[in-house]
Amino acid sequence: MELELGLDPDDAARLTRLALIAPLKSGRARSRAVRIVWHDSPDRALAEEGLALAEQRPSWRLERLRPGISSWPPGAPAPVLATGRTAAALGHPVPEPLVPLAAFEARAVSQGLATEQGPVGMTLLNGVIRAFTGEHRISRVRLEGTPEAVEALAIALAGELRLAVPRASLATEAFAAASGMAPPPRREGAPELPAGLSVAEAFAHAVGHLGDVILYYAPKAAGGKDGTEPVHQMRVAVRRLRSAIKVFRRAVGSPSVETVDAGLKALAAKLAPTRDWDVFATETAAGVTAAFPTEPRLERLLAATERRRRACHDELRDFLASVDFRRLGIELACLAGAPDRAVTVDDSEQEEPTVSIEEFGARMLRKRRKKLMQVDDHLVSLEPAALHKIRLRAKRLRYAAEIFAPLYPGKATHRFIRGLSRLQDRLGALNDGAVAATMLAELAGNHAFATGLILGFVGAHSSDTRERIDKAWQKFHRLRPFWE
Repeated sequence: MELELGLDPDDAARLTRLALIAPLKSGRARSRAVRIVWHDSPDRALAEEGLALAEQRPSWRLERLRPGISSWPPGAPAPVLATGRTAAALGHPVPEPLVPLAAFEARAVSQGLATEQGPVGMTLLNGVIRAFTGEHRISRVRLEGTPEAVEALAIALAGELRLAVPRASLATEAFAAASGMAPPPRREGAPELPAGLSVAEAFAHAVGHLGDVILYYAPKAAGGKDGTEPVHQMRVAVRRLRSAIKVFRRAVGSPSVETVDAGLKALAAKLAPTRDWDVFATETAAGVTAAFPTEPRLERLLAATERRRRACHDELRDFLASVDFRRLGIELACLAGAPDRAVTVDDSEQEEPTVSIEEFGARMLRKRRKKLMQVDDHLVSLEPAALHKIRLRAKRLRYAAEIFAPLYPGKATHRFIRGLSRLQDRLGALNDGAVAATMLAELAGNHAFATGLILGFVGAHSSDTRERIDKAWQKFHRLRPFWE
């Protein structure tokens, strides 16, 4: 396994002098100069294809700039599509004219390490990316060895240095420097499974995709300058990934999976209240304020709301800057990059891992749909607690359906997920009042009047929700499962 991690350049000089590294050194360190120049046409024709053309003497290579449908786990080296002595020898049309866009000039120091889990090759790349728009320092640490050895060393190093899974490849960083824009996200939304994967490979693909989403939005969520969307996207990705773990656990369960799930649970515990207070402040309370713009008691409650919201953002920011979050990123990258690690689920509990991914997916979807459908045909008379349980089951089925949907292209798949989403949204609207009441109870001070105002406003806007829920349920009930 090969893992590339981003290192704060100010920590680069400390790496080889760390107390944990000194006793592991095996043989002498080797040092060499590295120079990579990336080329493209003036209109970035190759970049538009998601490709990067790199010259690193004495050869050229064509590599991926961003993931396609195939798997490319976080922290893994960029897939090399072709190499040759010249750009023309790569077997891919090369645009004319070619111009240099950016260059990376660095020193590479390689050191063999003998760890308890096995030998690891460690290379520190410390240098500068230069482009017409300017330059910036960049450091990378590459580790190569067995998955167990690489992960253990990376986790240990992350506790000593500002070391983390990078959001973008070195080539992507260079192209971003050349354009003067931040690197785009590697992945977005729900994972799309390529055809022909095994069950373990499908799980690893989902982990890699959603891990990319989490890592991309983390600095944006911590920065607080991009509105509420980064926190929302992170929370959705965490929910999707934890749902994927539940779906695949009985086929790929292992201590690594449980460790990642525990880390995601800790992250979710910071994201959930932050997102809830974002929604309350920008949507629920904003609607009430528009209706009662001069009510002073409402203004005092909104000020308390904003203080609580800021406190949640501060706690999330601290977590995203912590060693725990850096280690979670590494654990996600290693789990996505080593799908063939042995599972440890008891044979009596384990789902058959050798079945096709289509058969596995159909089995999981069938189970989740059966749980959802175990209710009365009409939902109008059900208590809020019962409706809440149905909403959770609908959400779990939707996340699972999104994972396996690419294996079943067609209108039936889209109709099923759309109907399920509509049902979940209607059930969520009914739950808004209970959520608002719980949140308002957290606020210090005497806000009884304003609280009543908000809860009354929310209740009035959801008075017809039960009927709409029942209609959504009846429509969903008639939909044919797309996997059958």
